[in-house]
Amino acid sequence: MEGLKSRALHHLSHTHKVLALPSLHHFYDHLLQCCTSLTTLKLIHSSLSTRGFLLHTPHFLARLIILYSKLGDLHSARTLFDHRHHHHHGHTQAPNSFLCNTMLRAYANAGRSYEAIDLYIYMQRMGVGVNNFTYPFVLKVCASELGAVFGEVVHGQVVRTGFGSDLFVEAALVDMYAKCGEIGDAHEVFDRMLIRDVVCWTAMITLYEQAERPLKALMLFRKMQEEGFLGDEITAISVASAVGQLGDGRMAISVHGYAVLNGFIGDVSVGNSIVGMYAKCGNVERARLVFDRMEERNGISWNSMLSGYTQNGRPTDALSLFNQMQASECDPNPVTALIMVSACSYLGSKHLGRKLHNFVISSKMDIDTTLRNAIMDMYMKCGDLDTAVEMFNNCELGERDVSSWNVLISGYGVHGHGKEALELFSRMQVEGVEPNDITFTSILSACSHAGLIDEGRKCFADMTKLSVRPEMKHYACMVDMLGRAGFLNEAFRLIKKIPSRPSDEVWGALLLACRIHGNTELGEIAANNLFQLEPEHTGYYVLMSNIYAASNKWKEVEMVRQNMKSRGLKKPAAFSVIEFGTEVHGFHTADQSSPYYREVYRKVESLAIEMKMVGYVPDLSCVLHDVEPEDKEHLLNYHSEKLAVAFGIMKMDQGMPIQVTKNLRVCSDCHWAFKFISSIYGRKIIVRDGNRFHHFQGGRCSCGDYW
Repeated sequence: MEGLKSRALHHLSHTHKVLALPSLHHFYDHLLQCCTSLTTLKLIHSSLSTRGFLLHTPHFLARLIILYSKLGDLHSARTLFDHRHHHHHGHTQAPNSFLCNTMLRAYANAGRSYEAIDLYIYMQRMGVGVNNFTYPFVLKVCASELGAVFGEVVHGQVVRTGFGSDLFVEAALVDMYAKCGEIGDAHEVFDRMLIRDVVCWTAMITLYEQAERPLKALMLFRKMQEEGFLGDEITAISVASAVGQLGDGRMAISVHGYAVLNGFIGDVSVGNSIVGMYAKCGNVERARLVFDRMEERNGISWNSMLSGYTQNGRPTDALSLFNQMQASECDPNPVTALIMVSACSYLGSKHLGRKLHNFVISSKMDIDTTLRNAIMDMYMKCGDLDTAVEMFNNCELGERDVSSWNVLISGYGVHGHGKEALELFSRMQVEGVEPNDITFTSILSACSHAGLIDEGRKCFADMTKLSVRPEMKHYACMVDMLGRAGFLNEAFRLIKKIPSRPSDEVWGALLLACRIHGNTELGEIAANNLFQLEPEHTGYYVLMSNIYAASNKWKEVEMVRQNMKSRGLKKPAAFSVIEFGTEVHGFHTADQSSPYYREVYRKVESLAIEMKMVGYVPDLSCVLHDVEPEDKEHLLNYHSEKLAVAFGIMKMDQGMPIQVTKNLRVCSDCHWAFKFISSIYGRKIIVRDGNRFHHFQGGRCSCGDYW
């Protein structure tokens, strides 16, 4: 095609036959319409220039400027613009609005904000009449880079020049304020508009969605429909995101229907947003259904589905889909790697974590600081603290940021190495890295896990000296630290000193401490506050039920259970996984789905007998049922973590550590039992629960019975 056009131009420039002017205009219009390369465009430009059309026909000049900018040659576009105005018969000629607006449009569409503003100022200086076509382009660059302050200046000029009620200018103002996050200003312009188009409605809906005010976004969407506007693909994307923020499954189905009925679902971005919406609402089955039916998929499609599986606690499904992605035409990118790092962290699988890290290296993926920190964190969560430390030490100076230090401090903390965490905290400050709020959360948590009370008190006191204002999460760490150590009254006094209303995590830390130390009175105070703050959080009801059960207050246990039942709440199912070779085996409490369950059951029963022979006494307070002691012992045998450890003893070589990951906090009876098992069998047992790592060896645990 390009060859044909070139030959046509060559023929035209050499023919002596004079075509009628309208025919020539039509011919050049057609060539410009079909032009897709800079080489051809320059030939057309040359021919138009030779025939004198550029001096007398602004239409062709504008078309050339637009095409040069579309094809990425803004320099030629500007040279053409400047030449036309500055060298007309040796005199400087004032540009006209049409061509200035064309050049402005080229800059705005290319995201060249400062050049666009320079041209806008030049127009004003040269006395070129700005109009309702000028302002939308200027406001567009304010929205993309320059910000609301400059936008407000332009808004003032809009009002002074009398274009304040022009539909296009008003729409551009709404869009500019919306993209700058200025809700009040955007809504003020929006409310004054006599006529609103889909772009304005969508800009406002998107503004509220991005400001994490989903109810307001959906209210506007409903109002838009009432006024007869269907919306477009961008509307559908913003509405889906708002519903995802709310986590409303029923509304998600409605939005999906809206996208299908209006023909938006074929758009890949809309499909991606529907997948993400369902995943955020916890409905990964529907998300997968939409994903599978997408005719076109891009990296975002795969990442949305992978993220959906990971966020909803289905890492094995994420790993399976990741394998499919590798076999597809879509290459994983650093965002994919971050999601899969999270999946491996969730499983606590060293083998899969190392395999993923090797894939990232072999695919020559760009490993930035964020991804490197995430991989370090993954190794730490998979129990491989040595590799995390090695990665940290091998970082170049510019590759290590405050988050890198935070990951390692946190890693030392969850593995019970409180002193090492404190040493790293000191080293960090010596090297001139300023601790942030996350650093203090990590170090206070490390002190809590290691029982370093005095050090924790000092770190908390030092926060204000280092210009870090204590937040609710820091108070929660302190309450957790003091409470675990038995300083329950000091923890309660600290809660009373918190400047604002204590959060659920603060009261939750106190409730857990009351469970550890059997303090029913303070436990009830904490629980009553929690039931007001988070009435649907199952864990708090279970903890209070545990406290009552440990005190044999079965009537109160039943009362808490009835409260849960009336709210439709269920205790989360305990689940433990163990890695054996290249496979990950999972066990639920009292699980009979595993192909090995009969062998495993026999093993846990024999383990109970062996442990009793050397002094093990089952902790019956861990059973939340008012049944006979023999039945309680029987129930304790089949906890998910015990089944996983029994499987490890049966299947894994003597010299290999047995590593188990549990989704909930390890119970005190299992913790007690694993100390005995590690001694009887001479095995190292590593258990990662919802709070931390426990390294059992020779009858002792790294946590010092402090967790």
